[in-house]
Parts: sequence; C-alpha cells; structure tokens
Amino acid sequence: MKALFLRWGHLLAILCIPLQGSIYVLLGSNTGSDVFYNYAWIDTQIPFIKEFIYPYVSWMPILYLGFLYLGLTNKSLFWRMIITYNVGVIAANIVFAVFPTYVPRPEAIGTGLSSTLVQFIYTNDAPYNCFPSIHCLTSYLLFIIINRHLNFKPLARISWSIWLWLIIASTVFVKQHSLLDVAGGILFAEAAYWAVHVVAVRAGLASKKTKQPLTATNTSSKRLV
Repeated sequence: MKALFLRWGHLLAILCIPLQGSIYVLLGSNTGSDVFYNYAWIDTQIPFIKEFIYPYVSWMPILYLGFLYLGLTNKSLFWRMIITYNVGVIAANIVFAVFPTYVPRPEAIGTGLSSTLVQFIYTNDAPYNCFPSIHCLTSYLLFIIINRHLNFKPLARISWSIWLWLIIASTVFVKQHSLLDVAGGILFAEAAYWAVHVVAVRAGLASKKTKQPLTATNTSSKRLV
C-alpha cells in the first residue's frame, strides 16, 4: 500500500479541481445586487446555437482526463500544471469576489437533448462571476500543454486543439459568457503559465549555481595537488 501511494499518491492533487469549484459556487451563491454588466453590443450579434452545449459540457471530463494523463505519464509536468491551474483559478476567484459580473441569457426552450442540457446548465449555474471564464482559462491551459510540452502525433495534437477551441467557442454560443470573458480567460491562462514558468526556471538556475562553486573548488584542489 505504501509503495502504491508513493508511486501514485500525487494523483490526489487532482482533488484541487472540485475544491476550486466549491469556492466558485460559494462566491456565486453570495453575489449581491451590485454586479457589473459586461455584455457588449458585439455579444448581442453572436447567435445562440444550442448544439454547442455538447463541447461545453465535455469540458469537465476533459479537464479531469487531462490531469490524469499528465499524472500517469509526466509527473513533473503534472505538478507544474497543477500549480498553474491553481494560480490561474485563485486569481479568477479573487476577481469574482471583488468584481462580480453578470451575463444575460436567452430563454431556453425546446424538448430535444440539446435544449434539455442547456436548461440543466442554466438551472444549475447562475449567470454571475463570468469574467474571466474558467472554461476558457482551463481549456486554454490544456491547449498550451498539448502544443508546448507534449510530443503528440500531428493528428492527435490537431484534434485535441480543435476540440479545446470548440469548448472555448461554446461559452459564447450557449450564452454563458461574453467575448470579454473569453479574452480574460485566455489572458489569465497565459499570465499564470508564464508566472509559474519563470519561477520554475529561476529556481532551476539557482539550484545549478549552488552546485557549481563546489565543483570548481574540487577541480582547483585537484590541480594544486
């Protein structure tokens, strides 16, 4: 059991996803009447396409699968992704707390599966705390990892990239977010990625510097002898 935990215990870090989700729900349930309307004219020109609910609801399974894949195949990249995810989402939650936003929704009508899923999302996800979009933030993070760090075959890379962009696009086509929310999600993802990347690089350089003097001293002593 101990050996199993030492090998796979890091996968428990995936539980940060429901933890961050709980914080989001808590912030949304405590949103007052003082909210910001961030729906621009251009957003009103984007049609409501209920079929985009399918990539929209695929977001959570793909997020879990993405973390699980990294945890099983690349432990160091898994931890970097975990840290980046939490940095980005914590920053988003801070914005939700101090700058709550609201996006209007159309009336969800119809009896098909698409309409039923839209109605389910509208019922269980209040139209508050939309900037930045967590859907877009996390989907774009996965897009970054796939295209900058993973050695996928071209077909797999293109297929996953297209689907992740469909998830991002779905947020505006099912009227869950505005274009500003989408841009904010991508910006937060890039900022979190580069913040963690810079810290990791500097930590690596600092670690190398602490080892170099010892090597130099050993080499000098050998020459004197």
